[in-house]
Amino acid sequence: MRREGRPLTGIASRGAHSGVFAAGVLIAGAFACAAPSAALAREMRLRYDVTVLGGVSLGEIEMKAMLDRSGYRIEIRSRPSRAAQLVGASEQSGRVEGRWGRNGPEPRLYTANGSWRGRTYVSELLYQRGLPTIRRQEPSNEDREAVPPELIRGTVDSLSGVAGMLKKVAETEACDGSTAIYDGRRRSVAVMTSSAKVQLADQGPLNGRALNCGFTVRTIAGFRHEDDREAAMRPLKGSVLIALREGGAFPLPLRFEVETRWFGTVAVQLAGPPVAAD
Repeated sequence: MRREGRPLTGIASRGAHSGVFAAGVLIAGAFACAAPSAALAREMRLRYDVTVLGGVSLGEIEMKAMLDRSGYRIEIRSRPSRAAQLVGASEQSGRVEGRWGRNGPEPRLYTANGSWRGRTYVSELLYQRGLPTIRRQEPSNEDREAVPPELIRGTVDSLSGVAGMLKKVAETEACDGSTAIYDGRRRSVAVMTSSAKVQLADQGPLNGRALNCGFTVRTIAGFRHEDDREAAMRPLKGSVLIALREGGAFPLPLRFEVETRWFGTVAVQLAGPPVAAD
């Protein structure tokens, strides 16, 4: 699979249509990062609170996923607060299913749905031999520059990218690497860097070691014709605190902060421990 920089799976790109969804895709892969084990093959659910730094709520993110020795399935849904709705945000959802390949996650089907400022968006990507093809795209990409074919092959969707990064954390306790991301509209490069290991306190059952990671996400192709190219290529920066867990349990993102183009810096905080999905 094609990767930018070191050949490692990495973190996801910016969400397609809202700052809340952008935050959500960065943690959605939390479920799919354990060392594959039949004992862990159960569907789990997590909830995160999303705020602008300073405490104004943007809503919440719910996600559930299941993994086994051969593959993974991840679903995510964001529910914006009234404050976020006033600037055009609405409920967003995404889903991916795939398998673990020799070089990381290999998605089979990725879908994303939602709206932004009253405009509905739908994307469906089907993957065959490492090549994503657009099965459905609404609206069309007529208002965008085409992404060159050579930049599409070997890319993964954002949810699979996060899953691969966190699987790497489970195996190596490091997150360094980069990933090529394509969502059917834009091509991005996501780069992750290990910062420091810290000791957690006052985190209940998650007390213990954690890893701080920094990341950047930069769009390199698929710009709108009217975009300010320099502004659109500006990297979005962030950081994430990941709880390192023992006994093969998956690493768990506790909190992260990320720049968005619509809401400034957004903070995402785990609202409770993982629970089994209904």
